[in-house]
Amino acid sequence: MTAAIIDRILEAEYFTQPAPVPPSLRTIRVGLAGCGVVGGSLVRLLDDCADTIASRHGVRIELSRILVRDVKRDRGLAISPTLFTNNWASFVDEEVDVVVEAIGGKDTAGTIAREALRRGRKFVTANKELIAADGSELAALARESDGSLDFGASVGGSAPVISLLRDLLGTTSPRSVRGILNGTSNYILTRIERGDSFAEALAEAQRKGFAELDPSRDLDGRDSAAKLAIIAWISFGISPSAFRIPRIGLNASIDLIVRDATRLGGRVRFLAECGSHPNHEIIASVEPVIVPSDNPFGRTELEDNRVEVDLGWAAPLAVSGPGAGGPPTATALLGDLLNSALPRNERGTSATLYSSVEDSRVHRWLLASASPLDSIGSAIQGPFVGAIKSSGGTRVIVESTRSAIIDAIQHLEQRGIEVAVARFSPGLDGATLP
Repeated sequence: MTAAIIDRILEAEYFTQPAPVPPSLRTIRVGLAGCGVVGGSLVRLLDDCADTIASRHGVRIELSRILVRDVKRDRGLAISPTLFTNNWASFVDEEVDVVVEAIGGKDTAGTIAREALRRGRKFVTANKELIAADGSELAALARESDGSLDFGASVGGSAPVISLLRDLLGTTSPRSVRGILNGTSNYILTRIERGDSFAEALAEAQRKGFAELDPSRDLDGRDSAAKLAIIAWISFGISPSAFRIPRIGLNASIDLIVRDATRLGGRVRFLAECGSHPNHEIIASVEPVIVPSDNPFGRTELEDNRVEVDLGWAAPLAVSGPGAGGPPTATALLGDLLNSALPRNERGTSATLYSSVEDSRVHRWLLASASPLDSIGSAIQGPFVGAIKSSGGTRVIVESTRSAIIDAIQHLEQRGIEVAVARFSPGLDGATLP
């Protein structure tokens, strides 16, 4: 093909003009609760993609009302200020087809969700905290009132985890689901790998808007655990509010483990996992794990999420994409909004044969602390595989159960001793300290 022909193709009208908009469009009226980072990103996305949405889906999305705390605040959005209200009653009384919740938290968001569903409306949310706490109740309310509940955006950001589980699995439950579910912690770990301290990496995550002023939910694993509870609900039918997930979080001493993991040919990733075991038992965890550096999780960097669903095939199904920040979450919300009128497969809302149990298996763990070995050794149960004392602190490899490790962490914290912990994944569980 000659250069002249290529130039003509690139100049063709269909490359430079938007797709034609159908002459007759169905209007979807939307009430948006919250217009912060995520809500504001959704408003901009609706404006930027209006022609594409019309041409592909034959609908026009109309923002009818936006609930905010401060109606006078300038948000830099190209919409009429008359759309904003701080009157909750006015917002819920607005005649809309879909209510999109981008407030966060459980109290106000839960009240809006219940009121919208009682009125038979479609309710779309990215609020993992709300769904993890009240998802079963809201799903039942949606069925009773002929409304609908969609929360795909609550897990994985732009990675369509919930869509994968709902639409591809059918009636088959996976063997396991594991993944990086928190873009903030993954960003911090990647920055530490590249030379930052924990404090520097956290500050940069906050500057970029990936981490909140109070990042505790990201660092202690509550955010990932809430998302994992939703995944287990869809995958195994266990009510998220009843699902107990042991957590081991991140702290400043993780710097030591990240450096050791690199020398061992691995990388530290904050993994959330749930899997089925004999007798329909489910084991779950959220914790730092040392994975091989060439593993797909090891190659998942910065704010990206990755989730793998094991169906017993040769390789797991996997989805990945940015999991932190306003635009990825807004993109996922828009997808849920557009799909909200379609029949949904409400897996995970009926009785289940599965039960949640504690993992009694022995794993190999790497522990790191700035404190001397004598200060931490007495709290750790299980045989030591290796230990190092140096000016950079103490590192210990130990074989123990998860519950014993969590007990040791809590015991040391009560004594004012900080310790970071990571589990060795298969492939690195024979490693010794460098």
